[in-house]
Amino acid sequence: MNKTFFFPLLFSVTALATEQVPKLSGTINISVNSGTIDANFQLDNIPKIKDYLIFLNTGFNIQYFRNDKDKFNYAFEKSYNTNFSYESFGYYFPDNTGKNKFLPASIQFKYTGKFPVIDNMDKASDRGDWKGNIAFNGKTIRADGLQTAWYPVLYDIEKDKRYDAVTYDIEVTCIDCKSIYVNGSDPISATHGIFKREELTSVALFAGDYDIDKQNNSYYLNSGLSKQQMSELGNITASFKQYYQYNLNLPYGENVVYIHTTPTSKKDSWMFVTYPLIVAINHEKNGLSGLVDQDKSGWFKPYIAHELAHYYFGTYRVFNSELGDMFSESLAEYLSLKLTKKLIDEKVYLENINKKLSNLADKNFVAIKNIKNKSDYSNRNRYVYTYAPIVWLAIEKEIGEEKMWLWINKMLTVETEFTDYKFMIKTLAEVLDDDEKLAFLVENYFANKEAINQAKILLK
Repeated sequence: MNKTFFFPLLFSVTALATEQVPKLSGTINISVNSGTIDANFQLDNIPKIKDYLIFLNTGFNIQYFRNDKDKFNYAFEKSYNTNFSYESFGYYFPDNTGKNKFLPASIQFKYTGKFPVIDNMDKASDRGDWKGNIAFNGKTIRADGLQTAWYPVLYDIEKDKRYDAVTYDIEVTCIDCKSIYVNGSDPISATHGIFKREELTSVALFAGDYDIDKQNNSYYLNSGLSKQQMSELGNITASFKQYYQYNLNLPYGENVVYIHTTPTSKKDSWMFVTYPLIVAINHEKNGLSGLVDQDKSGWFKPYIAHELAHYYFGTYRVFNSELGDMFSESLAEYLSLKLTKKLIDEKVYLENINKKLSNLADKNFVAIKNIKNKSDYSNRNRYVYTYAPIVWLAIEKEIGEEKMWLWINKMLTVETEFTDYKFMIKTLAEVLDDDEKLAFLVENYFANKEAINQAKILLK
């Protein structure tokens, strides 16, 4: 049966055109051999926010924050709060009274930093690399947009909103680089380039000594893949995107860019998405080849499915509030499980479900309704990747697959300031149109610390 698509406007990074959108401009000079960054940026079109911070990585030394007319420097204060950012200081400008903050519409930033270049694994730590690390591995620099804050990232404290997604017009120079990629622009083979983008994106950066390949409109950077392998990975990606787009009735974004790079530690290995960028970090000699190895398809395909789902949960909509992290990760994992069952292998799906249920045995969890801050998760990874996806699967059993997809669609599209518990219940109520059923779900799943026992009955 054919399905008719009625695509609403993109929500997070391409919609809300009336919202004031920051623009990043200026220059950055990098040396991958020395681990140095010298930045001279300007942030324009800054929205009016009363209580804010401007995040910059703790590894940077500030020369100045200056007015856009280049006539004087702003006096500033800084704070460090891991509830807001582990990797960055938060800067702000006190007003004349010293009691409040003021925020100019445009600010010049000049700062520099020197970071360790870890190119010898004999002297590297076993662990110590992560997404928010500005990582120099001797051949490349890797920096995501949100966590590393290699460029100024504005944060609205009251609304719990980060403005890492910006438009940009920046000049990048890396004298010892072979290639440069700025997220949202085409990669170039050069030591210098000007990168421009009018659509909002979180500005990840990858520069250094690597090759650039292109297959079926997707780029593969430092991939280690043959043309046939790139085609295979492209076909997998396309089928997964189509599945999500069809079931969510929401368009998927532009073509993804795949990157492979090595960590600055011995044992860390993971993937992350800063859409349209998907990065695999590991010490595999053949780069991304593990992603098309049929013997490993039971783990790599669900992994890719999870990362591709983050287009919706992280780019299409950025979730906030105390439940934002849980929504983003658990719903991406839920979609990955659904896709695994439908497109990959039902046996793999059942193995993943049973593994999650086993990991939840004899564990205690705070009910979703009672999560008031991130510390309530206790074991964050277990809560967002294991507990919550099992709850979503149980909810699906209770309300049916069609209503579950519609509910997620509403979670992604209904306008709201906070994506909190009230928002979740409101969207679910709209889908159910059944107060008795909603009360049952709240009592048994959302307000029940024993919800996992109810879920096990349905999923076993």
